[in-house]
This record gives sequence, structure tokens and C-alpha cells, in this order.
Amino acid sequence: VELVQKMVDGITKIIAMEEELAAKNAGGGEVAAVGFKLPEIEPGFDAWLQGQLAASPADVKDTDEFRYLTFSELPPFTDLHKSLMRKTMTPELFAKLKDVKTSKGYTLSNGMQAGVLRPHLGVGFTAGDEECFEVFKEVIYPIVQGWHKFDPATQEHKSDLDPSKLTFSDEQAALFSKYVKSTRVRAARNISGYSLPAGTSKEDRLAVEEVLKQAFGGLPDELKGTYYPLGDLTPEQEDALQAGGFLFQKPGPMQLLGAAGAGRDWPSGRGIFHNESKTVLCWCNEEDQCRIIAMENGGDVKGVFERFCSLSHAIKGAAEANGKKLMESPNLGFLGTCPSNLGTGLRASVMIVLPELNKDPHKLEEICAGFDLQPRGSSGEHSAAVGAKWDISNKQRIGFSEVELVQKMIDGVGKLIALEEELAAAAAGGAAPAKTPSAPAAGSSSYELPKIGDEAFDGWLTSQLAASPADVKDTDDFRYLTFSEIPPFTELHKSLMRKNLTPELFAQLKDIKSSKGYTLSNSIQAGVLRPHLGVGITCGDEECFELFKDILYPVVKGWHGFDPATQTHKSDLDPTKLTFPEDIASKFGTYVKSTRIRAARNIAGFSLPAGASVEDRLAVEGVLKEAFASLPEPLQGKYYPLGGLTSAQEDELQAGGFLFQKPGPMQLLGAAGAGRGWPDGRGIFHNDAKTVLCWCNEEDQCRIIAMENGGDVKGVFERFCSLSHAIKGAAEANGKKLMESPNLGFLGTCPSNLGTGLRASVMIVLPELNKDPHKLEEICAGFDLQPRGSSGEHS
Repeated sequence: VELVQKMVDGITKIIAMEEELAAKNAGGGEVAAVGFKLPEIEPGFDAWLQGQLAASPADVKDTDEFRYLTFSELPPFTDLHKSLMRKTMTPELFAKLKDVKTSKGYTLSNGMQAGVLRPHLGVGFTAGDEECFEVFKEVIYPIVQGWHKFDPATQEHKSDLDPSKLTFSDEQAALFSKYVKSTRVRAARNISGYSLPAGTSKEDRLAVEEVLKQAFGGLPDELKGTYYPLGDLTPEQEDALQAGGFLFQKPGPMQLLGAAGAGRDWPSGRGIFHNESKTVLCWCNEEDQCRIIAMENGGDVKGVFERFCSLSHAIKGAAEANGKKLMESPNLGFLGTCPSNLGTGLRASVMIVLPELNKDPHKLEEICAGFDLQPRGSSGEHSAAVGAKWDISNKQRIGFSEVELVQKMIDGVGKLIALEEELAAAAAGGAAPAKTPSAPAAGSSSYELPKIGDEAFDGWLTSQLAASPADVKDTDDFRYLTFSEIPPFTELHKSLMRKNLTPELFAQLKDIKSSKGYTLSNSIQAGVLRPHLGVGITCGDEECFELFKDILYPVVKGWHGFDPATQTHKSDLDPTKLTFPEDIASKFGTYVKSTRIRAARNIAGFSLPAGASVEDRLAVEGVLKEAFASLPEPLQGKYYPLGGLTSAQEDELQAGGFLFQKPGPMQLLGAAGAGRGWPDGRGIFHNDAKTVLCWCNEEDQCRIIAMENGGDVKGVFERFCSLSHAIKGAAEANGKKLMESPNLGFLGTCPSNLGTGLRASVMIVLPELNKDPHKLEEICAGFDLQPRGSSGEHS
């Protein structure tokens, strides 16, 4: 009740702010500028940052709302700092470079600032001009090698923008036309002699804009179009650009660009160009001076690449007409703001529908990896694809030419289409293939360890797998490892489990086993095999929370800022206690497009999915089916066993966003064993009105979701509580109870979802607050709310 009330109260205040801003703008009033604020990271580090800001001299690049810091010493990085910059920056290197400055005035501190202020960044260093790549190469080269596995000190990069060299036969074109919904090729171009956006002056930014306008004016007829300065857009132009996905926003402070200073003097000198048919698009002075994008519906990859090359040549020609050249280097390729986009900086992608391969998303990831391709589902990497529509792109950026990377994408996607057709033919013939084919060399279908990228660690893992005894929970495609010693974690391992697991604690817990057979090794397996995970530990049954509390409690404290050793948690599922008067309900009705509340419930006495036996999984399903059958009339509906879905049912569930997929091996659940025996014992329930939804045996035994279009938060919460009570009643009717603890609340597989485990959210339209997304983040933080844009947090 308290969490839903906080959401209601916070959203009410946000709506009031939105209306105040709209009234000011309607009356011609100006909204006050936001002053520069340091983030809050850790108390000791925050105090150090404040001292550094106070002591930093003025920088000619400073603005009213942004300050460049000058670090007097190597930052005392926290465990939260993850970047390659942090890994590379030694006290000796900092001392050597801290007083170095380019002729444009960009310093080591300027380059490091984003990575210091935003610990979550992976690269953590930006370039402010072309000279940075020489004066700071002792920082940049190791970052490039760490990110791209390409050593610019010993290797050279080549460029090739001749589309006639592409091999794209009529037969390939016909297949792409059948399967590919859209094609896009993009990269960045920057003009030598002018600063990059993170270090630019007003004068350089405006000069870049002028050169680019000349380039756009010199394009051939089919590429001619209109340039829209971002600061002069009419509401109609803004709506049209936003509807096409062409509009870019001021970077928020949690993003690399915002923290690096690329959002200063917004929106001056920024703009958008596109041709009349909207098959070429350019962004001026966003992350780089110019992002060039060629695209179209359908699968004509060669035609799209031809337009991309024409754009690149036009910008190069305009630069040379002004006595300049493009920023380019023999060993780094095309240069730009972030070291992650050097070399070609090119991403060639297709949006493709693959219904058969979509049935096993983690297998699709493995196949793509064999072709150096990167698949993205509906929510980015390692996610499922709604409607079986996948974004497939080249993985590499540097060390290969543009032609080579586009060709690799064509060849790889061609092989994916062949596999898709083979699977579809087998399915149509009534005989599903035993295993989805591997690629490119078909291998064993038995369990395979991931490659972490650290040779010694990968060797250690292989030996641990070989020495691990059989586990009764093992399946044909999944093995539980038994670690004989504390893992020799690499610098890639980021989880709270890794942070808290000492050799002494490992020795204390390694031989302990729950009555259901779940061990410490089972629990930490996901965090060992998947270094990117933040939590890194799972629970296989209720006993784990007591047996392994010496590791779980510190993880909970680190993730939630809540100490279960000294604090207690309370639950309150009485929706009558919510305050949601008619005037607030009316405001929500105006601004809120949809409302959703979700959490998990698990039944004591049965294992959790990461440790479940076949018998427990089926028993849980049986109890849940009883619960669904006992729901009151408005909530009554149908249960769909995942393994018994017809094609029509699957399409319908997928279209509604109700279908869940087998977890991929890069995900917490896949690495923890929650995908064993798929799809047995899993299913989906929803009522006729599709306002309640339950997932059986996914991350937890039951995920319960209540939702509807509009802003009736109280009504949605009432349905959520009814679902929870029904599952509790069904458990008790079977002599069971829900997994619950006085200090941890509702228990579940992942420690990140303990307590209420509840997420109450609204989808809300805020046109005025949307003009300054990072200010909206600050406002929400004050109300203990978390905003997510179209691409997740910080977007």
C-alpha cells in the first residue's frame, strides 16, 4: 500500500509540474535553467567530488548548467565504477597526463569526467577533439583494445566505401525481400579542425553546422531534402520528426554525453536532415558532429549501403571544399567522441522476422555469434522478440572495412534465413528437429560453458565442470557445477555476490545443502558464469534464505540499502487504504495511458525455478491452476500451458506481450538453471478482459500482473491484491503457505525482488517535462520514483 501510494502521490506532483510548465509556455514565460549538480554515488566519494568541484578553476567551456571539473589527484574510484578508463588509469599515468591539454583546451580531466561521475559506464572516457587521440593515447589505446579486442599500437584499420564490391545476388535479394522488414546502415563522421561535441565551443559547433548544411545542399537529387535546426522547430515539425523516430533529445546527466558536456548550449547548432522519401537521415552535433544513417523498408541492403556511401562522400567533399578533412587515422579509422565507435563505427542492421528460430532465443544468440552478428530482441540485447521480429547487426566496428562488415551481415543473415526455412519445413512436415542447428560448425547439443574472455578463468571453469559430480537436477542441456574452491574472479565480474564472497565464507558454506538439494555452488553459478550480472546469486528453495544468509544478507543490503539482519519488512495488501480521490483520478485519466502492477509469489514446500525438480514444477502448476479456477468472476479466464500452445494461441499471446520465452544463457535465469525441462510445467493465465496476467514457473513460481489502459491505479491494485489472495488461498487449501519472512518479505529466486517485490507503474505522457529528461530524472528521484524512456532508464 505504501509503495503504490508513493507512486500515486509522486505522479500527482509530476502532473502538477507538467501543467505549470505548459501554462508558462502558453503564456510565453521562460523556464529557469537547471544549475550544475554532482551525482550522489557513495558518501565518501561524494564528499571528494564536492571538494574537487569547489577547487576546480573556471573552464572556458563551462556554461550556466554545466561545469568541467579539474581533478587534482587520481579519483578514489568506488566498487561501482566499472569502466575501462578506471581499469586503465594508474596513479603514474594520471600524474603523467593530468596537466596535458590539447590546443582546443581539452584535458585529461575533461576526458575522464563522464567515467568518474557516472560509474555504470563501460568505456568512461571521451575525446574532445582530434588531438586527444595522440596526447592521451596511453589511456585510449588500452581502452580500444579492451573494448574491441583490436590493438591500435600494432594493428592498422582499413576503410572501403565502394558498394560495388558487395556480393548480393538476385537470389539473396529475393530472400531478404521476403524476410527482412527494414534495413539500416549508420556511422559517424567528424571534421578535422573542429572540436568534438564533448569539448566543443559555440563557434566550432556553429561552424560544423554550416559545413554540414553545405554537404546536404550538394547531395544528388534522390538524396536532397530539408535541414531542421533543432531550436527552430515548429510543434508540427517536432511531432512529425518524433513520429518517424528522427528526433534526438538533449542527453541526460546519467548518459555518457550528458556527463561529458555534449549537452551544453542546447539546442544551438544542432539539427536534423532527411530527404523527402526519408531514406537518409543525419544528426548534426549530437554524440558526434554528424551521424549519417541510410535506411528503408525491405531488404535492399546494397541500395541502402550505396546511399550511406553517398552521404559519407558528400560530407567528405564539403569538408575539403572548406579546406578541412575528415577525422581519420591509419590505426584507429574514423575518429569520434567515444572509443566504442572508432574504426568504421558502422552498424549495419536488418529487422527480420524469424518465427522458428524465435522459439529458442538463446540458441539464436549462439548461431549469430558464430557469424559475428549481434541479435537484439524487443528490449535490446539478451531479450526475447515480440512478434519474432529481431534486429540483427554486425558485432565488430574496427579491423574490418565497411564493405567487409556489410558483407558479413549479408552472409550471416542469409544463413539464418536458410536455417529458418529448414526449421519451418520440418515443422510443416510434422517432425520438429531434435535440436536447432548450431552455427557455423554444428557441434554437440550438450551443455557448453561460456567464454568469459579470460584464458586462465576459462581454463579453470572447464576443469571445474570436468570434476563436478552429477547433480540430480542436471538435464541434457544443463549442468550444475560444484566449485571445489572460491572462483578466481576476473575484473569482468561485477556482482554483489563476488564482492561479498570471501575465501573464509566460501569454505564455511561450500558443503551445505538444502533438503531439496540446493548448494552454494548452485546458488553462485549464474554469477560465476555471467560476469555482467549485478546480483550474481539465486535461491533454489526457501531454506536457502537461512542456510546461505551470511552471503544473501550482504547482497540484499548492497542492492536495496536495507539490512535484513536488523530490520523487518511489512506487507499490506488492503487496497481500501489507498488515497486516490476523484480529482486525482481525473488527472490520471487525462495524462496516464496505462497502469500496471506486478510482483511474484512462491509456495513454501516446493523448489524455486532455479532449483526445481520436474515433480515440484508440475505440483506448483497444479496449485496455481486451482487458484486461477477460484478467482472471482471478473478475473476468471484461461490457462495456457506453454507446451500445448497452438500457433494461433502463440501469435495472440505474443501480440499482447503476454508470452514469455525460455531464458537465454546470458541471462540470470538461463545461467542458473531455470530453463531446464522447457516448456514443461510453464504456462500463462489471463482473464477475458486481459486485465490480469500470471506467468507460471518463469523466474518465480508465479508472477502476478494486474493492468489496464488508463489511470485507475486503485482498480488495478484491487485486482492485484485479489490475485495474491487467491494464490495464498490455493496454497493453504493444499496444506502449504506462501514463502514469506518477517525480515525479507515475500521470498523469490533473485534477491533483487524480495520484500514486496512490487513494481507499480504508469505509462504517462509529459510533453513539457520531456524537453529536459535529466531534470525529470532528478524530480522523480525526489519522490523515490524511477522514470524510463522509450529505451529504458536514462533514455
